[in-house]
Amino acid sequence: MSVNTGGIQDYVKYVYVMSLISALAMAVSVDYVLTELWLYGVADLTVLIVTPVFMFMLSMLVISSITMIKQIRGGFGNMSSKARALMITYIVFFMMALVYFTYISVVHYAGLGLVLTDYQLVGDHYLGFGLALYDAGLLTMSWQLTEDLLNNKLSSLYRFFMMAFMRDHHEDDDSTIIVR
Repeated sequence: MSVNTGGIQDYVKYVYVMSLISALAMAVSVDYVLTELWLYGVADLTVLIVTPVFMFMLSMLVISSITMIKQIRGGFGNMSSKARALMITYIVFFMMALVYFTYISVVHYAGLGLVLTDYQLVGDHYLGFGLALYDAGLLTMSWQLTEDLLNNKLSSLYRFFMMAFMRDHHEDDDSTIIVR
C-alpha cells in the first residue's frame, strides 16, 4: 500500500495561514479585553485562555480534514462499495470526534472565570488613545493580510518558512511512503 504525502510544502502553507489566523484571533481577544476594561472597568480574561486553545484545536481539525481529503481524492473511486462505506464511516467518526474534543476543550477552559477589575481605567484617556491606535493597526494588518492571501502575494516570512522545508534537489524522493 502506498500513500502519497503531497509534499511538505503544502502543509507549511496551511500552518502559515492558520498561524496568521491564530495571531489575528489573539490580537482581537486582547483588544476585546482592553476595550471591556476601558468601558466598564471589569474585564473577563477567560477569552485570552480560550482563544489559543480553540485556535489549536481548529488548526488540527483543518489540517486533518485537508489531509484526509487529499488522501481520499486519489484512490476513493478505486474502492469497492463496502470499503468506501467503511471509509466514509471512519471519516465521519473521526470528524465528529475532533469537533467534540474541540467543544469539550473550549467548554473546559471557558469556566475559569478570570476577572480583572480596575474602575479607575473607565474612560481613561491614555488607554482610550492607545486602543484607538491598536485598533487602527489591527484593522490595517488584517486588511493587508487578507489582500495578500486573496491575491496570492506571499510575505517574506512565508518564503522563509518555505526555504526551511525545501528539499535538496539531489534527492530522488517522490513523496510516496510505501507501507508493506
